[in-house]
Amino acid sequence: MKNYLSACAVFAALNFGNPGAAFAEPFSDADLVSLQVTMQTHIDSVLVEGAMLSLDATTGEVVAYYPTKAHPKIMTMGEHVIMCADFVDANGKPAMANFYIANDKGRFVVFNTTVGADPILEKLMKDGKVAMVN
Repeated sequence: MKNYLSACAVFAALNFGNPGAAFAEPFSDADLVSLQVTMQTHIDSVLVEGAMLSLDATTGEVVAYYPTKAHPKIMTMGEHVIMCADFVDANGKPAMANFYIANDKGRFVVFNTTVGADPILEKLMKDGKVAMVN
């Protein structure tokens, strides 16, 4: 997993090298890289035998999801940030995970993770409470 984290940090640095004026929030290059590393570090910290475990809300079963790709997209929800990454289950079925991030005195912290359907995010987007940064 450390190779995944290192690759994502490099990917983030390359993709966020020149953010330009398209951002809805004034994120610095360092903030953008830090946000990506925060998500990757969080993923790495919760892995059990290489998988992020999640409860299936429908069945109540624990499902293992394996990280495949981090998304460079960043969304804001007020003062909070939402980032996403792709995962696959043990059968190779894809799933996306959303990571909700807060700023704690300059240190970014993941405070919520949703794997698969995210009706809260869908409602926030529909209500115009989420904005794309890049």
